[in-house]
Amino acid sequence: MPSELRRIRPGSPARLLLAVVSAALLGGAVGFGQAQSAPAPTPRAQSVKATTTPGTGATFSVQAVPLPAGFQHAFALALNNKGQVLFVAHKGAEARANDSDVLHLWTGGTPKALTLPRGFKTGELASSVGRSCLADDGRIVMNTFSEQAALLYSGGRFTPITFPNTDIFIQNCAPDLSAVASDLNTGQSYLWQPATGEVLEGNFEGVNDINRAGQFVADTHLQRSEGTYSVNQQQWQPKFINDAGLILGEDVAGDGASLYLWPKADKQPSQVARPAGTDAVFPQDLNEKGQALVGYLNDQFIYTHVTRTYRPIRVDGWTLQVVLALNEQGWVLAQATQTGQKAVRTVLLKPK
Repeated sequence: MPSELRRIRPGSPARLLLAVVSAALLGGAVGFGQAQSAPAPTPRAQSVKATTTPGTGATFSVQAVPLPAGFQHAFALALNNKGQVLFVAHKGAEARANDSDVLHLWTGGTPKALTLPRGFKTGELASSVGRSCLADDGRIVMNTFSEQAALLYSGGRFTPITFPNTDIFIQNCAPDLSAVASDLNTGQSYLWQPATGEVLEGNFEGVNDINRAGQFVADTHLQRSEGTYSVNQQQWQPKFINDAGLILGEDVAGDGASLYLWPKADKQPSQVARPAGTDAVFPQDLNEKGQALVGYLNDQFIYTHVTRTYRPIRVDGWTLQVVLALNEQGWVLAQATQTGQKAVRTVLLKPK
């Protein structure tokens, strides 16, 4: 390994460039595995229209994740492609985080409580910043809270991820659980690799997502198969990238007036018109099929880029509070309250 490609260990001051990581570290991945020249400016986005599916009835059915015995509220954290859910259950009468919160994994049937390592408080998991990830094989990468390390759950136990400090939070993961993280104080970005447990430091602040090929998107830069691009923050910010190289971002100059998408085959991004009848739209998640979970306040949609169509997320008997994640089946992880009830529930929304 070249001298400049040193590992970051706990307490080490080493600074690495994500753009010059050895290809072997990511299994020969493009992007992180290649030295980069100066980033090129992102081409100007073209404006495109989109249609909104009409209708007033429910478009999704609701499956409530069971509340464990003795608990009154549930707060969603992560969803995988098997429909398994990571969530926090709360015993108190009020829907807020405190020391009675308990982490649970639901794989069907009765949810299983997961015990965090000694010394880790659970009471603030529901309000933790960043993102937690649940792989299809049951492994978990999750944030805890300030002054506590992020954790890996594998083989039935949790182990801390050895980031340089505890102000570093996971922002998102690739399907293989490779995770990008950012320091809340400095914006410094990091890459954690599950195969080796290594942490590598990046040269772009605010990295938001990574795919299996090692291509990433950050607040000011993004990486495609042909190279790295700078992004004009006055216009848009990329938030997600899938394994097909599709990039999903949001308009920061126009208060969420539109989405930005940049498919791998296109030479320039597309600025997609917002859904009919809405004032703003923001991206929440992107799956491998090119579907995006988007919305704002009470207006939630699945956007499919192949057809440039928004499908409203409407349900009967429930009030959606927030939508969080979208899997390959098109299922949506959300929090909701049932009509006439105060309990906050974790729910799966399934297209009808």
